[in-house]
Amino acid sequence: MHDLGGMHGFGPIPVEVDEPLFHARWEGRVWRMLTTVMGHTTIDRFRYTIERMPPVEYLASSYYERWLWAIEHLAAEQGILDSADRPLPVRRPSPVTPTWAGRFHGGDRVRVRNPVTNGHTRVPRYLRRHVGRVERVAFAWPNPGQSAATGTYGEPELVYTVAFAAAELFGPAADHTITADLGESDLEEP
Repeated sequence: MHDLGGMHGFGPIPVEVDEPLFHARWEGRVWRMLTTVMGHTTIDRFRYTIERMPPVEYLASSYYERWLWAIEHLAAEQGILDSADRPLPVRRPSPVTPTWAGRFHGGDRVRVRNPVTNGHTRVPRYLRRHVGRVERVAFAWPNPGQSAATGTYGEPELVYTVAFAAAELFGPAADHTITADLGESDLEEP
């Protein structure tokens, strides 16, 4: 249910001018509670946990209500609620991990795979199976599907900035370019 990118029927996205960080005090408390469980898992595991909400509940919930649901489930999963033993902290990857020569280079055409692992992917639905052009190696980062499944960060992989003609994705009236950062394991030769 979480992967709504490019789907019709959900109406426009409301944009609130000068939107506050929190609309109610309880939202700030949920944000603070997140730090307790995030010390013992990955951001991808947190996102994946939200994605496991029943679809009707997901659609009826606000942003921070989804967070609270995930926090409750992760706290139970980690034993924080009923165990005296604290789970081990998760080692975070470095945002400045150096890159290396990969399978693809600037200008290469690539096809986006349909990489759904354990029900989780960070690849938007509207990009799957489409062909784009590599603009650059953006950075190195652990595969989000693996860290969602395990709750730990694995070895980094290259992440490429890939450009797509919007007309190929959304029809001939779209006259712009979409770029997305995609992991090497999510790409293949066309």
